[in-house]
Amino acid sequence: MRALLLVTPLVAACQSKAELRPVEVVLRDQDDAAVLTLTRTATGCTAEPGALVITVGGGLVQAGEWQLGPGPVGRELRSASGTLARVVEEAGPPRRLSLIDPIGVPMVRLVFDTDKDTVTAMDAARATLGRIERTSDGVRFVADDKKRGVVTGEASLEVAARLLAPATLPPVARALLACERLVAPSPVK
Repeated sequence: MRALLLVTPLVAACQSKAELRPVEVVLRDQDDAAVLTLTRTATGCTAEPGALVITVGGGLVQAGEWQLGPGPVGRELRSASGTLARVVEEAGPPRRLSLIDPIGVPMVRLVFDTDKDTVTAMDAARATLGRIERTSDGVRFVADDKKRGVVTGEASLEVAARLLAPATLPPVARALLACERLVAPSPVK
């Protein structure tokens, strides 16, 4: 009986810690050229080009001089030169994700419509910039009925929206935003 009591927690621990399989998503521009390839790893993600290694843990996402984590007024996206954006998530409904510049002006607001499986992107004045929607070849950002970019691979709408958000962010910043959601606990397929 004592041996069974000692073995049971070990078996439960082994069963609860599933290995994450690599998942790859690719951000492509309007001409379908690859801009950024993000691959989920056991500790975060890798991003190409640039052989960027992103680690996720303890509420912090980081890669070199880049960080996404707690700041004085909420979650902040920072580089060595300072804060680029504040990341504000609202549970909703509808659920929203806003990227706000350092002086408090929204760069983009993403409004998730789970019924339609789409995301509406809006500017600071809440004017619609376009929509992010699932299509047969990936998740696309469409504005003025023109394709502005696509995410291919095993991307959720959340990951794709973070990569496609029409905000002035460099690819490394988009990689941190997307990696945070790509490694979020979810069932392994």
